[in-house]
Amino acid sequence: MRSGSRQPTGYRDSGVVAVETAIVSMFLITLLFGIVESTFLLKDWITVSAAARAGARMGASQPRLTNFAQASADQVTNAIAGLNPANLQEVWVYKATYATGMPDSGSFASCSVCVKYTWNGVLKKLQESSNNWPPASQNACAGDPNRGALGVYVKYRHTSPLGAFFNNATVSESTVMWIEPLSISTICKPLL
Repeated sequence: MRSGSRQPTGYRDSGVVAVETAIVSMFLITLLFGIVESTFLLKDWITVSAAARAGARMGASQPRLTNFAQASADQVTNAIAGLNPANLQEVWVYKATYATGMPDSGSFASCSVCVKYTWNGVLKKLQESSNNWPPASQNACAGDPNRGALGVYVKYRHTSPLGAFFNNATVSESTVMWIEPLSISTICKPLL
């Protein structure tokens, strides 16, 4: 005869299912937060990349003008309108080697022919912190194989809205463009 104390199989597995659900749901929630955080970081990187391109376009289109670097920096500020400008750590407008896209030092640790900017929270704009690139030294001669290239480097500190994975990550991007040629050869050559 059968004993009446035996329970159906479904009752014995309910504790195991609860533990498995807890483990899997924690993994899925962590994965979901990771996807959301990655998306915010990717958005910031795309914006910083677009800002570097916009700044390089502006600076390269204004060869030998006294305010070419400030115009580039202002364009970077305009292009990051959706981000917090106070998180801009550095913006460089530099004389680039077109083949490598790097400044004269070969890395973004330093440069000797560049204009550097930092964010000024009081003025709410990028302010020049050093200037070693006089506009008259730019080579903007059409057809000259040594025509200059201008680069813009943007370094931005990403702050995560969720604060989970990529908080305070550094996003940096650079873009290099040929300096637009001037048609009059007497004003396009660098002054020595």
